[in-house]
Amino acid sequence: MRLVRFKAAGQIGVGAIPIAGGDVYPTPWASFDELFAEPDPLAAVAALRLDTQAPIHPERLLSPVVYRAQVILTGGNYADHAAEASSIIRVSEPVFLPFLWGAVIGPDDAIVVPAPDTQTDYEVQFAVVIGRTARGLSEENAMDYVFGYTIVNDVSAREVTDRERYQVTLSKSVDTFTPVGPHIVTRDEIADPHALGIASYLNGEVRQTSSTADMTVRIEGLLAMLTRTVTLYPGDILATGTPGGVGYFRTPPEFMAPGDAITVEVEGVGRMTNRVTQGW
Repeated sequence: MRLVRFKAAGQIGVGAIPIAGGDVYPTPWASFDELFAEPDPLAAVAALRLDTQAPIHPERLLSPVVYRAQVILTGGNYADHAAEASSIIRVSEPVFLPFLWGAVIGPDDAIVVPAPDTQTDYEVQFAVVIGRTARGLSEENAMDYVFGYTIVNDVSAREVTDRERYQVTLSKSVDTFTPVGPHIVTRDEIADPHALGIASYLNGEVRQTSSTADMTVRIEGLLAMLTRTVTLYPGDILATGTPGGVGYFRTPPEFMAPGDAITVEVEGVGRMTNRVTQGW
């Protein structure tokens, strides 16, 4: 099942789309907060009877997230990206970085560049949505805590880390710099999350292309590492890393500018496009 957060007739709700595509159908939940408050969110979704509902026609889709969810990215988890970034920073293991809530936007929302000198970069990331409170997971049981999958575009202001390498929060959590969406695909619909094509396109041109098979540490390993000391809650999102090809490490560097459109895509999960606009 694909699950979306939508706005229709002035109301916000959670809708369901059959995996084969087609119409959006209403669900009993007004928000993802309500869905993830269910004792077993996956079972609750599996029990939906879409054939008894009339489809709805959303005005727009919103980010498919729990309100103020923890959204965490992973750095250095694709060898080609780690290699292209090695002139700036070298890592011996994946690095976890949280986003501030004001950065999160949905599909078709604008990425707003705050100043003329902002070096606005893109990073497609395949993301895991947590379905159960998770702490102290092992690699053997970690996937049992996954509800589904979505996509994160980890947009960065590269001039910030040029100025100060460790100023990561101000680089990664600029308002509107974390598009999430376009929906959540439930875990049962993806046979192997480590065998999916992943790509980004700037104005229709391929910028990144790889496979989730190229992750250095698999999902279960990332979850085990993170939850040794961090508790994850239902609806939290862990993005699993980006492949090589980001704008900052091209020769010469190529950044997004107002008027551009950036599309990120993961096979079996979907694609999400956001336009870039001027904020000054």
